Amino acid sequence: MTTARADRDSTGGAGEFGRLSTEGIEKFREKIGLDWPYSRWTTWNEEATRDGVRHYAYGFGDDNPLWVDPDHAATSRWGGIIAPPGFLEGAGLTPRLPRRPEDKGRGKGALSGVHMFWAGDHIRYFNPVREGDRLWVRRFYVDVKEKERSRFGGRSAVTVRRRVYWNDRGELIAIWDADFVHTERDTAANRNRTLQAVPDQHIYTEDELLEVDAHYARESIRGAESRYTEDVEVGEEFLPRFRGPLITGDVIAWLQGNGRSEIFPYRLGYQNRQRMGGFYSRNEDGAWDSAMRVHWDDEYARSVGARRAYDYGMLRNAWMMQVVTDWMGDDAVLVRVDDRITGFNVLGDLTRITGSVTAVDTSGEWPEVVCTVQCTNQLNEKTAHGDIRVRLPSRERGLPEFPEPPADHGLLPGMPEPENGPWVR
Repeated sequence: MTTARADRDSTGGAGEFGRLSTEGIEKFREKIGLDWPYSRWTTWNEEATRDGVRHYAYGFGDDNPLWVDPDHAATSRWGGIIAPPGFLEGAGLTPRLPRRPEDKGRGKGALSGVHMFWAGDHIRYFNPVREGDRLWVRRFYVDVKEKERSRFGGRSAVTVRRRVYWNDRGELIAIWDADFVHTERDTAANRNRTLQAVPDQHIYTEDELLEVDAHYARESIRGAESRYTEDVEVGEEFLPRFRGPLITGDVIAWLQGNGRSEIFPYRLGYQNRQRMGGFYSRNEDGAWDSAMRVHWDDEYARSVGARRAYDYGMLRNAWMMQVVTDWMGDDAVLVRVDDRITGFNVLGDLTRITGSVTAVDTSGEWPEVVCTVQCTNQLNEKTAHGDIRVRLPSRERGLPEFPEPPADHGLLPGMPEPENGPWVR
C-alpha cells in the first residue's frame, strides 16, 4: 500500500511534500493515540454475515467448511460459522467518540506524499468472529521510529498502527498491530534503476503448471478430526503449498473478499478525492486514479520500486494463516500471529509456502504450538515469514479457550471512552 502525490502541496507545514524530514516524523508522532475512525466509507464488513465471511474466505482461496459450510459449522464446538482470523482486516465501525479541542489538527499533513508499505503484523486473538456479529474497531498509531537506512537503500521511518476489535456483546476479539515502512520517492526511483539486473519474468512451462496443480490437489483440511497437543512433535513439517503464478484475477478476487475503501467509481470517487486527495494522481491517460493501482498497473508499481504490479501484504498474511488453520482443525484456536512482509510478490510470481512446528510452549495456562511459516518465490527470494501460535485440544484437559484479554483492551492512556457501542472496560 502506498500514498500518492497530489497536484498540490498538502503538508500543512509538516515538511516538504514527499520527503522524510525530522520535522515530518515529529509531526507524525502527534498521531499516536489519536483515533482514526472507520466509517461506512472505509469498512468492508460492518457485520460478519454468512455471505461476507464466505466471500472473504474465497477471496484468498480458502474453502474450509468451518467458514463456508453452515451444516458443517453447526456440528462444531462453535455451533455455527466463524470467520477466518484475517477477516477483521476489512471489518468494523468505530463508535462515536467525544470531540476534544486538543485533538484538532494533531499530526495533520505529517509525511504527506511519502510512500508507505505494509511490512508486518502482530496480532493477539481473544474471541472468534461469529456469523451475525456486529463488529466495532478503534484504529490509531502507537509508535513511529526513524531509520537511517532501509532495504530500499535510503532513509525511512517505521510506524505501528493498532486496531482494537470487539463485538456487540462487548467481547474483545483482537488487538492487531500492523507495521508500515515509509520511504521517499527518489529512494524508490533509485531502487527502480537497480532492477535492470533482475531477470525477465519467468514463463511457466506445461510441466511446471502441472506440478503446481498436483500440489493444489494434495492440499487437505483437518476439519472435524481433532489434532491433539499430545501428538504434536517439534520438527513436524507441513506439506509445501503453492500460490500462483499470481495473476490480476487473483488481486481482483482478493478485493472482492477484503475490499478497499480507496477504490470508488464516479461520484463516490470524486467524493473520496475531496477527503483524501493526496492518495490520488493522474494516470497515463490523464484521469484521476488511486495509488492502489500499484496492484495492477506495472508502470505505476515500478515508480515505487517494484518489478511489476504486486499483491497485498495481507494476502500473504492470509495464506500463511490458512496453512495453520487447515492443519490445526476445528477444535483448535489460533491465538497469536507475528509476521514480516520482506519483499514484493509481483504478477507472474509463484509463491511456495513451507512451514513446520518449531516449539511447544508450556509456560502459560495452556500449551501453545508455535508454527513457523514462510513464503518464497521462484527466484528463491523470501517474501514473507512468520510465527503463528495455536492452542490444540488435549486428551487430558479437553478443548482450549482463547487467552484472557488485557484490562486496557489495547488502548493507550488518555484515550477517550466511546459515547456509544458495547465497549466494556
